[in-house]
Amino acid sequence: MNNRTLLRALAFAALAVAAAVAIGIGAYNAGVAQGIAESGRAIAAPPAGAPVVYVWPRPWGFGFGFFPFVFFLVFLFIVLRGLMWRGAWRGRSGCRYGGVPPAFEEWHRRAHEQQTPPAQQPTSTRA
Repeated sequence: MNNRTLLRALAFAALAVAAAVAIGIGAYNAGVAQGIAESGRAIAAPPAGAPVVYVWPRPWGFGFGFFPFVFFLVFLFIVLRGLMWRGAWRGRSGCRYGGVPPAFEEWHRRAHEQQTPPAQQPTSTRA
């Protein structure tokens, strides 16, 4: 990558950041202006016969409630499952599913071939 391409990429990134900052400042100022305009109307007394609405505060505060905790539990389960259980991406290291490796089977077969039956001792007959 030559210097000219790198310079263009950095200039484009700086321009994108400047545009995002300008849009954010404009949106913030528009919100402040709207809030100032609405605050005069909010101070005025409600008309007669307007219903009174009670807003009960939630004990858990503002936010998404139970969602972050559930999201954390699901994320934790996925991470622990990946660490503890073998997945398809790790292969089976030459084993049949649920079986033993072929090298162990070969060793086991050889071990049984080398075993000799116990020698029978002659029985003595006394007369």
